[in-house]
Amino acid sequence: MRKIACLIAGLALSVVLPVGAETLKVDNVHVRTWNAFARNLEALHRRLTDADGIEVRTSLGGYAGRPHFYRQKEYYRDGRLVSRVQWETAHPENLHTIEVYIRDGQGRVIRDYAAAFLPDYRNAPVQTLITLHRYNGDLHAFRTFDASGYRIVERCDGRFDGHEVTLLLDEDEIDEAIGDPKGIMATPEYRACFGDLAQKAGKYLTPQ
Repeated sequence: MRKIACLIAGLALSVVLPVGAETLKVDNVHVRTWNAFARNLEALHRRLTDADGIEVRTSLGGYAGRPHFYRQKEYYRDGRLVSRVQWETAHPENLHTIEVYIRDGQGRVIRDYAAAFLPDYRNAPVQTLITLHRYNGDLHAFRTFDASGYRIVERCDGRFDGHEVTLLLDEDEIDEAIGDPKGIMATPEYRACFGDLAQKAGKYLTPQ
C-alpha cells in the first residue's frame, strides 16, 4: 500500500509538466485507454463499497501552496483497507487519485489498482497501476503494469533457502533481463518469487 501512496504523492507534487501534458494531448489512444481505466476503477470501488459493514474515514490533504487540495475517503471492511479515493475540494466532481485493493480469503492483497491525475492537465491520468501479487512461503512478490499493459515494476521481498531476498526491477531493467538467458530471471530466487505470476495484465486491464 505504501508503494502506491508514495508513487501517487510524488506524481501529484509534479504539477508543472508541460511536456508530459502535451504528450497526453496528442496521444488520443493513450488518453482514451487511461481515462477508461480510471472510470472502470471508480466503478469497481463503488461496487465493493456499496455494502453493509463498510467503515469510511474522511480527511483533507494537499500539497505546498494547496494544503486542502483534496478530500480523501478511506473505505475499510473488517479493519482492512478496501479503497482510498481523493476528490478535489474546489471541484468535487473531479477525481484526483483512487486506489482499490482486492484480497484473498486470508486478507492478503492479491491485486491492487491505482490511477492518479495531476492537479492540472486533467485530460487523462498521469499514472495508472495494475499490480498482481504472489505469495510463496516467506516471499511476497508483485508485478506492476500500467493501463496500456506495459510491465513497469517487479519487486520481491522475504526469505528463501535460508537467506534474505530483495529484488527490485524497473521497466528498463525488466527489458534487459528478459533478453538475458543467464540473468536475474534465471536465478532460483527470481523463480521462487514470481513463479507462475502472470507476465501480462490480460483481463485485469479492466479492474475486477
